Amino acid sequence: MTSHRPYHHGNLRQAVLDRAAVMLRDRGAADLSLRELASDVGVTHAAPRRYFPDRQALLDALAVEGFVRLGTRLRAAVQAAPGYREQVRSAAAAYLRFATSEANLVELMFAHNRGADGAAVTQGANAAFAPILEMFRRGETEGLLPGRDPERVGLLFVATIQGVAGLINCGMIDADRLDDLAADVAGQVLGPPPSPA
Repeated sequence: MTSHRPYHHGNLRQAVLDRAAVMLRDRGAADLSLRELASDVGVTHAAPRRYFPDRQALLDALAVEGFVRLGTRLRAAVQAAPGYREQVRSAAAAYLRFATSEANLVELMFAHNRGADGAAVTQGANAAFAPILEMFRRGETEGLLPGRDPERVGLLFVATIQGVAGLINCGMIDADRLDDLAADVAGQVLGPPPSPA
């Protein structure tokens, strides 16, 4: 069993989410139980219900947090890369690393069943993918994606990355190919680099 520190005082909502994130990573969403989480953080079984009236509310909150984390990584990846092609490749690699290191979380983030907080999950997803959309809109403005719709390019980029991550997560592709595959995805989206003048 994973060791953890029991909750004492402070933010119970975050303590439950932190413990749930560990359980999700280790065991998947199907095994998440509010009762077990309450016991693990050292509070009564009813205490977490103040923040999570039901299990779906907990799953939605985990999905929102997952999108926040993904968005942070994508923005950092784009900002850290020097040129446009490198930014696209860096974003692809950051997404792949997140999706393969947090496979159960990503599966939950893209699950179709949502509870009362479904709108918050959608907003979280839109915010997470904003760096990608901004990146492709900038590419269109700068003439690097001539005649292409940046939203469509972004959609194909995310769908491709999700597919590659799924193949890595199920063992059909070796994880050590991640960086090469990220470069391939960037190349497919952007086309060949311009020839030197």
